[in-house]
Amino acid sequence: MVLDPAPPWWRAPRLRRGVVTGLIVLCCLGTQVLSVSYAQYRHDGITEQSVADAAQLSDRFVPIALVAIAVVIALIWRHRWPVWISLGISALTVALPLDAITPLFALYAVLLVTSGPWLWASMGLATAAEFASVWRDGTGTKVSSWTRGMFSMDDSTHFPWWLVILETVIFLAVTIGLAMLVRSRRALRASQVNQGRSETKLHALGEEVARQAERERIAREVHDVLGHRLSLLSLHASGLELAADDPKLARSAALVREGAQESMADLRSLLAVLRQPSDPDISKALPTLVDLPQLIDESLAAGSPVTATVFLDRGAELHDQVSRSAYRITQELLTNARKHAPGAPVRLQIEGGPDRGVQIGTANRAPDPADRTIRPGNGLTGLHERVQQAGGESWVWVDDDGAFRTLVRLPWQSRGAADG
Repeated sequence: MVLDPAPPWWRAPRLRRGVVTGLIVLCCLGTQVLSVSYAQYRHDGITEQSVADAAQLSDRFVPIALVAIAVVIALIWRHRWPVWISLGISALTVALPLDAITPLFALYAVLLVTSGPWLWASMGLATAAEFASVWRDGTGTKVSSWTRGMFSMDDSTHFPWWLVILETVIFLAVTIGLAMLVRSRRALRASQVNQGRSETKLHALGEEVARQAERERIAREVHDVLGHRLSLLSLHASGLELAADDPKLARSAALVREGAQESMADLRSLLAVLRQPSDPDISKALPTLVDLPQLIDESLAAGSPVTATVFLDRGAELHDQVSRSAYRITQELLTNARKHAPGAPVRLQIEGGPDRGVQIGTANRAPDPADRTIRPGNGLTGLHERVQQAGGESWVWVDDDGAFRTLVRLPWQSRGAADG
């Protein structure tokens, strides 16, 4: 899997948001300074630019300037508390001679994330703030009015009411339009992400349906072939058991019949797992390490002596999935030893704990002690695949004494950790 390279530091979203917020604060701070200065010029009746340039901020307007600075600083948290920041800034703009730009930035943050009554309340109070600020600006002169200076209006000309409404509408329309554009783009990206997730889920569902159909086909084939043969084997073994005059032969026939019936039961369990692998009731019916005594008894009854040593530290905490894998691996190891060295003693050793995992080892006489070459057949190949699926490791070798040895190591999983 190839990971996308990390973006450069100057394109980090957090840095970008910080730069944008800093620019907004600086812009609003400049407009607030002009607004408070213009309010003082209008209050003092200053009409000459030279007099305005020499004027100092009076004590009357110092608190207003401090409020203006606090309003600008509040924009830093406009995305955390958008509604309250917008309502507070708009209310102060209506009551005090503050600028008309700061309420627009606060309203923009509300438009991005809010809907319903709080959105309409924010828009209504922001409209009142825009109208009040523009109207106050229009009552001044060229020296104390941003709008009159922009349109080159004479001081004696009455500021038209429709221009106040037009400026208010334009400011609000631009803010609302930009916010709706960004909001629609975010909704589009979110819908694309959801569509991609839906397509991924649909693709995964299609693969699961295909796998389930394949499992059903395999289960039918296995049931038809092996089920039929095992039924015939059980039937013939029963007939041989009844017809045999030799008690030893009758006992052997009984063992064959019992083995065929147990194989039929195992086959039904395996087919149920194949058809419904996620069914917890079916999984609980599968054998685990608790069923090892029965497995060893079956090997002894088949004429394969087994010397077993089993020690698991905190074995009750071992997860059933690991325990089932360990049982099946042990079963395959004993079957493999019985197949290639019939009648030879098998030494089985199982030990482990949370700190070292589960280790399964077997040792039996090799068919040809002088031949150290390992030729894995279907049994060992399937064993290695099962071990790898369980996340473990396996080794097979012939030691210096000519004993065929296998060692399997599975990772430990506790019940609570694996289920959580």
